[in-house]
Amino acid sequence: MLITLASSLHREKLELPFEPDAKWVEENQVVAVLSGGSEALFLEKVNKGEISLDKPIYLIAGEQSNSLAACCEILSWINQHNGHGEIRTHR
Repeated sequence: MLITLASSLHREKLELPFEPDAKWVEENQVVAVLSGGSEALFLEKVNKGEISLDKPIYLIAGEQSNSLAACCEILSWINQHNGHGEIRTHR
């Protein structure tokens, strides 16, 4: 599963920094965080049951718009709630 998050405040074209392997995406919870301000969107997906803390969550950081900072905040939240997460910036 691949979920893409980007704040509505960002108008520029945001893209993944790499094309993840389709099989890896199919077998895992993969969240592409393409901009800062995406933390609330992530929590919304968790609350709706679209993302589960029962399985590892792989966060893909984009290359612009404070994506990495948002990934760090999301990873901190995952860790505080006894989940397992990892940030990936390239293959």
